[in-house]
Amino acid sequence: MSGSSFVAAWEVETLVLRRSGAARTAALVVVLGTVALSAAFTAVALGDGDSQMALKVRPMLQGTGWVAYLGMLAQVLSVAVLLAAGVVVAWTVGREFTDGTVTGLLATPTSPRTVVLAKLGAVLLGSVGAVVLAVALAVPVGVATGLGPPDGAALGAALRTTAVGSLAAVLALPVALVASVRKGYLAGVGALLGVVVVTQVATVAGAGAWFPWAAPGLWAGMGGAAAAAAVQPVHLALGPVVGGLGVLATAWWWGRAELG
Repeated sequence: MSGSSFVAAWEVETLVLRRSGAARTAALVVVLGTVALSAAFTAVALGDGDSQMALKVRPMLQGTGWVAYLGMLAQVLSVAVLLAAGVVVAWTVGREFTDGTVTGLLATPTSPRTVVLAKLGAVLLGSVGAVVLAVALAVPVGVATGLGPPDGAALGAALRTTAVGSLAAVLALPVALVASVRKGYLAGVGALLGVVVVTQVATVAGAGAWFPWAAPGLWAGMGGAAAAAAVQPVHLALGPVVGGLGVLATAWWWGRAELG
């Protein structure tokens, strides 16, 4: 894979994502939807009401003030980014098969393996960028809702929230392998939903810390303070390992599969 061929593929794939309705919708969900939902959940949890929503949301809050608010955002991002990025990953890879354009890749000087690496790199960069924008937007929203100026604790919470969202984006990348092998984005979306279900089962069974897709959300406080404290760096490190292996396996498949 030469540098010039990757740059060419990168330019094409980033342009495709910028013009994609699916990618733009996913970005709006991550940037605007998660902040609005987190602000609403935090307001309900900190209120004096005893509604069903308040009773369900209140245990999700960890700490007070900015820490609680950004912690809520981290929990929402851990799910929203995985789903949004996973759908875009499945679409950007699987559409080559469903649209019948995969054979056209063989006529270009850029190898299919380089193209898929550019696809996944573009989705990852866009996803992490959306996470950063969501955290940045959460600051003025938090000030507007009465949290006051951010302090040192808020900075630490913001960094954790960014890390949680970024890990979720990395963990969406293996969906590309399923979309490739099954030659369609619907298979990738199905695998993504399966991961979400298994994540819930692993968490309920008490093995969430060792399940890469569950660890970021637990670290953010989704399972309570005790579950968050149980998540260690080794558990979080599994996320990049699994994501990286998914990328390598996908690139390997595209480099050897019969696409014509």
